[in-house]
Amino acid sequence: MVDFSWVHWFSALVRSIGEKGRDELIRNAHAVEWGKSSDKVPILMYGDENIDPLSFVYFLAQKNTANQFKPIFQSVHEVFGISSELPASPPIIPTPQPAVPALFHNGESFHPQLLWRLFEQAARKIPQIAPQDFNAALQVKNVGIRKLTQTLFIVNPNHFLPADITNENLPGQSTRDLTNYEEYVARMEDIRNMFPGCEPYEINAFLYAQNKHESLIDGGSQFFHVSTHAHGEHEGDHWADFEKTNCVRTGGAEGYPITKPEQGDVILVRTGRQRGRAIGVVDRNGYVPDGWSEREGISVFWINKTTSDLVGSTPISGLGYAGEKTYLAFADADAYKVSFKLIGQLRDRRPSSPRDDEERPHANSSDHHTELLNAILFGPPGTSKTWDAVSDAVAIIDGKNRFQPSDAGGRPAVKTRFEEHKGEGHVEFITFHQNYAYEDFVEGIRPVLDGHDLAYKLHEGVFKRICKEALKHQDRKYVLVIDEINRGNIAKIFGELITLIEPSKRLGNEDEAKATLPYSQEAFGVPSNLYITGTMNTADRGIALLDTALRRRFHFVERMPDPEWVEKDIEGIDGQRMLKAINRRIRVKLDREHQIGHTYFIGRSSINELAEAFQHQIMPLLQEYFYDGWEKIWYVLNYNPFISRQNVPSGGDDSERHLFDLLPGEDEKWHQADSYQQIYAADKEEPGD
Repeated sequence: MVDFSWVHWFSALVRSIGEKGRDELIRNAHAVEWGKSSDKVPILMYGDENIDPLSFVYFLAQKNTANQFKPIFQSVHEVFGISSELPASPPIIPTPQPAVPALFHNGESFHPQLLWRLFEQAARKIPQIAPQDFNAALQVKNVGIRKLTQTLFIVNPNHFLPADITNENLPGQSTRDLTNYEEYVARMEDIRNMFPGCEPYEINAFLYAQNKHESLIDGGSQFFHVSTHAHGEHEGDHWADFEKTNCVRTGGAEGYPITKPEQGDVILVRTGRQRGRAIGVVDRNGYVPDGWSEREGISVFWINKTTSDLVGSTPISGLGYAGEKTYLAFADADAYKVSFKLIGQLRDRRPSSPRDDEERPHANSSDHHTELLNAILFGPPGTSKTWDAVSDAVAIIDGKNRFQPSDAGGRPAVKTRFEEHKGEGHVEFITFHQNYAYEDFVEGIRPVLDGHDLAYKLHEGVFKRICKEALKHQDRKYVLVIDEINRGNIAKIFGELITLIEPSKRLGNEDEAKATLPYSQEAFGVPSNLYITGTMNTADRGIALLDTALRRRFHFVERMPDPEWVEKDIEGIDGQRMLKAINRRIRVKLDREHQIGHTYFIGRSSINELAEAFQHQIMPLLQEYFYDGWEKIWYVLNYNPFISRQNVPSGGDDSERHLFDLLPGEDEKWHQADSYQQIYAADKEEPGD
C-alpha cells in the first residue's frame, strides 16, 4: 500500500529541530553517521555557524536512496531521539541527485538567520511565511523555486507542495515559471483545488507516480466501483479503514472481479445506494487469482476525498466494471467533475521528459533538465538545441534559471558567460562526427615530431581532461556539451566508459565504479559534479536508431519549434502563424521530426530578411525533406507563388506530366507580403492545370 508514515517521522524531526534550537542541531549534525569522514560531509564543511535547518533537511533528503536510507536515517532517528516509527523503506519525498548542491549556500555566501527564520515560519502547524523571506531565499545562489519548495514540503507536507516536475504536466501555469511567493501560493492553490479533500503529500505521491510511470493514467485506464460496505450493508462502513490505509477492500472473492483492476485504473468509491465517498487511482492490486486473502486489497492514490450525493445512480454490489449509470452518477456530481476533467486531461498528456532505466525509485529525483547529469536535447533542425545546451551550461554552473525568450538582451550576456567558463576550464564544447574516436575523447597514442625524430606520446582527450579538472574541485560544477551526439559511433567513442556516466556509478556514490584505461593503465572514474549535455537532430536520426546503451543512460528532452521566438508582425506578415501553418502541413505529409525550427526566423523583421531566409534556408531544407517532391513542397506552402507548375506531354501517348519551377530569386513575389500571408491563409485546394 502507499505508505505515508514518513510524514509523521519528518514532523517529529522538524519538531525536535525547532524545540531544541541551533546549538542542538549543530551537535546532532556532527553526531549523525553520514558514512563519510567529517571533512567530506557537505553539511559540516563550512563551520558550525553555517549549519542551518533547511540545508540539513535537504541534505538528508539526498540520502533517501536504497543503499543510504537505512543506515543514515536510522542514525538520525537515534541521534535526534525521534519517537515516531522510522519508515520501513525510502519515503516518497524529493530526492536530489548526488551532484545537486544540497546546501542553501554556495560555500561563500551564507544566510543562516534568514534560513532559520523561514524554517520556523514553515514548521508551524499553520505556516506563516513572510513573502519577503521566501523571495530573499530565492536569491541565494544554488537556490531556486524547485529546491526551496521541495524543502518546505518536507518540513511541512500538510501545507506545502513542491513546485517541480511532479506537477509540471498539470493544466495551468508552468511551475518552472514561478518567480515569487505570491505566484507560488496561487499556483499551489490551483493544484490543491484539482484534488478536493486530499493532503499535499497525497497529491505529491500521485503526481510522482504519474510521472514515474510515464502516465499512470492513460488512454487504457478503466473505471471500477467498490462499496465502503466491504462485508455487506449490515456489516458496517469501512471508509475510515480505506482512507487510513490508502487501500480499498471487499469482503469476499466469489463473484467479484477483484483481480481485474490494474495500475492506473480508476476506482469509484461509494457508500450505500446514493452517496459517493472518494475517487482513487490504482497503484497496486494485492488480490491475485490464486492467492486471495481478506487481508489483501487494492492500493490506491486518492485524488478526490469528497462525500457527495449521487442523484439518479443505481447500486452495483461488490467490485466490478463501473456500470454506465454509476459512472454517470459520479461524472455528473459537482463534487467529482473536477476529477473527471483531470483524468481526461492527464490521459492526453505525457511527462515532460522521458526517464532512463537508472532513475531512482524516489519522488522528484530531478526537476528541470538543467539538473540532470546526463541529458540530450533532441528535435528538428533550428529548434535552439545547441543554444539551449550553451545556455543550460551557464545555468548549471551559475546555479540560475536558463535564459528565456522574454529575457531582453540576455543572449549576449549568456554567450559571454559561457566563454568565460570555457576559458576557466569549467565547460568544454565538442562536436561528434563519423571520424571522432575514443582516442580523441578519452586517451590515445599520437605521433609527434621531436626535432627531426618521430616520437609517440600519450594524449589525453577532452573527456578525460574535464573529468580530472572536476575531481580537483568537487565543490564546482563542470559541463561537457556534445553537439550532434547522434552522429558519432557511441560504442567507438565511449568504449568501456559508457557505464561510468550513470549517476549511480559516479565517483562518491554507493555504487561508484572505475575502469582501467587501456593506454595509460590508470584507474578512471567519472565525478558526480560533471554534467553531460548532448544535442541531436531528429531529421538526421531518430531516437529509436540511437545506440541502446546511450539511450538507457541519458534523459531525453524534446525541443520543438516555438513560434513565440518569431516576430508576430513582419511588415504585415504574421510570422508566428506562418511557422505554425508550415509545420502543420509538414506533419501531415511527413512527420513531426522534420518540422521547421524557429531559429530560421529569429531576428527577421523585414520582408527582405524573410525572403533571404526562404531562398537560402527554408526552400533547400524542404527540398531535402521531400527529396525534391515538389507537389508536397507546394502543398506545405499552401500553393503560394514561390512554386509554379506546368503540364507537358509525357511523349508516346496523350498523357501529361507536371514540371515544377522555383520562383527566380530576383522575382518581386519574394518581397510581397501577400506571398507569405497565403501560407497561413485557409487551406487551399490544389490549383487546376
